[in-house]
Amino acid sequence: MRAPAGVSLLGPGLDGLAAPLSPDDLCAVHPLWAADVGAYGPWARDGQGLYRAAGAPDGPALCVCGPCASALDVGWALVREQGLPEWGAVLATAQSAGRGQLRRAWSSRPGDLLAAWRWPLPPGPWAPLLPLLAGAVVCEELAARGVPARVKWPNDLLVAGRKVGGILVEERGGAVLAGLGLNIGGAPADEELRDPSVPRAGRLEAGTTIKSVIGLWRTLVNRAENWYISHVSGGSPAQFLESLSLRLAWVGREVRVCGAQGEFVARLLGLAPDGGLVIERDGRRLTLHSGSVLPS
Repeated sequence: MRAPAGVSLLGPGLDGLAAPLSPDDLCAVHPLWAADVGAYGPWARDGQGLYRAAGAPDGPALCVCGPCASALDVGWALVREQGLPEWGAVLATAQSAGRGQLRRAWSSRPGDLLAAWRWPLPPGPWAPLLPLLAGAVVCEELAARGVPARVKWPNDLLVAGRKVGGILVEERGGAVLAGLGLNIGGAPADEELRDPSVPRAGRLEAGTTIKSVIGLWRTLVNRAENWYISHVSGGSPAQFLESLSLRLAWVGREVRVCGAQGEFVARLLGLAPDGGLVIERDGRRLTLHSGSVLPS
């Protein structure tokens, strides 16, 4: 199956991976999705069984699927079939086994943005920076909507110190998918999150800064393509990392580091050229490439 340009629904589902999805099914998920069904219709079924949105302008392929284990699993199935081009994406209405950093489970609510997004494979020194690139794009888009988001190294998104989103990048056979989750429909309560190395969850206020899941997605993709041209094709990793430092959470503050060396307190200084996190502990500079940080 190939996801066409523009917006479509995965009408027949995907055997063993995603449930079927019709426009009526999508309307029932959340008011934001219902608004999108009305805004982008009429919907017509094509020869693959996909519902195509006649009211959506052409653009990178966006395929919305029904409940699934993980949007990334559906995305990889389409990639294997040559059915998801670069900048194309799968958005899921719900996922039962979403995954995040260190294979932690990703809890979601109806109306959340749950995406598997295909990026170009970045050249050389850019490759390890892709989670930060994706985070910077999302932060900039939210900032344009009046939301002061920050990147929590290596791949979380914070608003007012609470986690509103996360990014997980996977590479297979020269293809790259970025899994992205944004809490729009809701967020787990504090008591649901028992891991002390994970920040408490928050949500983006639907109806104020975000009135359309598909509309938000299309602006994110447009911003990402422009970012890729200006930063990756026309800039350097050093320039990008310097600009990202302005959106990096807790720079200059003491943080609690949880990693392979146990738990300790250090001062967060910034980003290394390879995207690692530079900290100062007992007067020595160290670079982290794994682990988690929280304010001390």
